[in-house]
Amino acid sequence: MNRVFSKPLLFGHKGSSADHPENTLPSFADCLEHHIDGIELDVQRCRSGELVVIHDYDLMRVAGHPGKVAELSYQELKKIDIGGGEHIPLLADVFALGGKALYYDIEIKAPGAKDLGLEQLLLEKIYQSGMESRCFASSFNPISLLRFKRKSKGSIPTALIYGDNPGVPRILRHGFGKYLTRPSYLKPSKNRIKEAQSFGYQLCAWTVDERGDAASLLAQGVMGIISNNPKALQDLFSV
Repeated sequence: MNRVFSKPLLFGHKGSSADHPENTLPSFADCLEHHIDGIELDVQRCRSGELVVIHDYDLMRVAGHPGKVAELSYQELKKIDIGGGEHIPLLADVFALGGKALYYDIEIKAPGAKDLGLEQLLLEKIYQSGMESRCFASSFNPISLLRFKRKSKGSIPTALIYGDNPGVPRILRHGFGKYLTRPSYLKPSKNRIKEAQSFGYQLCAWTVDERGDAASLLAQGVMGIISNNPKALQDLFSV
């Protein structure tokens, strides 16, 4: 097995999202302050072309706003309160905050198969920031992941995300996209770990918030855990 992680790593899911608005600078700063290994964050392109850090394609859940990310400029997006007076950051802002003190699991939010330049722009931003040794690219979308892998020539580790997510086509819920993408590692939901262990990849489980679940998964050999409350699990990684 090709080892991507030299030791088990703990990632804050959208930062320390149990304590702060998700995918915001305070949420990521909390992980940095408490020496969490890394953060998981979501990137997509807005109308003006910047890489913005937000999970959903629209703003209704996080801001009660009817707009869609792809239809708004960054100048418009950055004025919208997404909780606690916080705003949507740029990927560059997150890199500037965390530097090389964090690992970055960057989930590519690509809704379809068409090449809209997202993967190329992400690769450019990673290299411009000097973060190529600190980043992983992941996605539910195997076409997007394969595109990133080809553009990066395999220089940045990739991970296929999957699980029983109703927004994911049924054929992709068991990790079959791995046959297309040949990723560096897999990111199955925690209930898919036993199934995934036979695939011969390192595994990073999501989303794990209970200590018992985390301890069990570490004992099973997962090399990464993604949690909404990483501070509550941190001592399990120091054993």
